[in-house]
Amino acid sequence: MANSLMQHLMNRWRPKKKAVLILGSGRSGTSVLTKCISFMGISLGTNNLLGPSKKINPKGYFENKDVIKIHKSIGSKIRYRPAFAGYEDSAKIKKDRENLTKYLTDFFADERYLAIKDPRMNDYIELWQAVLADINVQPAEIILIRNPIDVVNSNSRAWHRDATLALRQWQVRTLLSLRDTKNQNRILITYEALFNETLPTLKRIADQLQLPWPSDEGTLQAEIDGFIDPNLQHSDSAQSLADFKADNNIDPDAKTLYLLAVRAANDPEFFESEEFDLKIKQLTDQYVTKHGSLYRDFNKKIPGKTVYVWGNDAAAVEHVNDQLTELGVVLQTADNTRAHQLQTQLSQKLSTSQPWEVTYPKDYALVSDKEDLNNFIRKHAKHDDVWGLGDVAASSVVEMIMAVSDEMGLATRNLVLVADFEQLQQDPAALKVALRSTVRVLHAVKDQPYLIIPAAAVTQPDTQTQLATFVQQDEVVVETNSAVSMPEAPLTLAQVAQNLAQLITAASQDPANQAALQQYLALYHDKILKQIGD
Repeated sequence: MANSLMQHLMNRWRPKKKAVLILGSGRSGTSVLTKCISFMGISLGTNNLLGPSKKINPKGYFENKDVIKIHKSIGSKIRYRPAFAGYEDSAKIKKDRENLTKYLTDFFADERYLAIKDPRMNDYIELWQAVLADINVQPAEIILIRNPIDVVNSNSRAWHRDATLALRQWQVRTLLSLRDTKNQNRILITYEALFNETLPTLKRIADQLQLPWPSDEGTLQAEIDGFIDPNLQHSDSAQSLADFKADNNIDPDAKTLYLLAVRAANDPEFFESEEFDLKIKQLTDQYVTKHGSLYRDFNKKIPGKTVYVWGNDAAAVEHVNDQLTELGVVLQTADNTRAHQLQTQLSQKLSTSQPWEVTYPKDYALVSDKEDLNNFIRKHAKHDDVWGLGDVAASSVVEMIMAVSDEMGLATRNLVLVADFEQLQQDPAALKVALRSTVRVLHAVKDQPYLIIPAAAVTQPDTQTQLATFVQQDEVVVETNSAVSMPEAPLTLAQVAQNLAQLITAASQDPANQAALQQYLALYHDKILKQIGD
């Protein structure tokens, strides 16, 4: 009993083990901060660090390759950020969580402090916090903030990244680092403070987070001076805060976020206030509503060809599937339970709302479904040079399928099987369903090559020849025919059916007529989906 009490007292007074998580968007000075933290005597966990890059980061990244491997494995399943709520407890990443737990448990068996830096960690802060809590290690979270214009320019110089996507990544990782560290042991540091007042900034970090501090500050200063090279700050615009505020070329949401973060970095009381947390939550919700969760691999494109069959006539879809199989297309059909399950599950969720709200692929509530669909399509697109999806369930989620295909940069061929609207005139309900489905599909595939096929004509030899040519050609170039006249504006269900039938027939006979069809849909898409026939 006495020994147990003594052990309890010793554990209580023993300095707590701490994992220093270095957060903030990449290209924000996190490499410099990580090395400076190591000068303070805190281990980086391994000598197996990501090597320096002569042109991009000649002094080194100081990123733990064992942790990078775990993060990349997570990213192969959790492809969007912010991730879906509760991802850290998801079966999707159970093995990755176990690997992270083992790595940290093994390290802290003999060490008291660890510093980890990897830009991907911003995406998984809640996972790190959960694992650290499991092994009784306290997070000490340092968040770096830098002018987003400089971050975007640095990304462009280093990785040739699209400026819009680089800014989105800065927004997401900044928002997550500020949102998910709420009520934690944390500190917010500006890029300017790190580089212009390095030693005082490090001392402030050590004091606030209760980290070890060297007894010889002179040696520490010498190490810092020998490491930081101002000549390597290629993307530092030296833009003043006043100039930043006055710059009208900056995205307003990004500007608001940066100014809020700078204020919080200079006012620790505000940083820990409910007002700050509320503003970050509002900005996060605003970002997700406007843009949706950010896809991870926005620089990677998957080669090959993907063929989609769109249509509600099961017999026609099956016939086209048979022909595609003969052409060597590796097809996933309604018989494939995983593909059908994913599409049906998402369709059922959409049926409770209005599926013709074409922005639903951005809906954060559907990000887990989007991710599952992304992973399924990605798997087959990478495995087979020419593959396809032919399932009547696909048309009900066409916007989501095309959204994830676009994110992956897939080269798609879209076969649009269209019902005979004239035959449906006696059944207004069926006609309305057919019209809406057709309009949704044509609107979703408008930026990719597509071929319109009357469902009743799929067995005709001319149609089969046209289909084979369309699928097999490496590049589809569609000339625009400006001679096709636009029909009258839609007034009734019958009028819409007549107009669409006219335009679709012309487009099916000559793809050059697709421009007139898309012009009509651009004008009347919303009205057809939401009003016609109601």
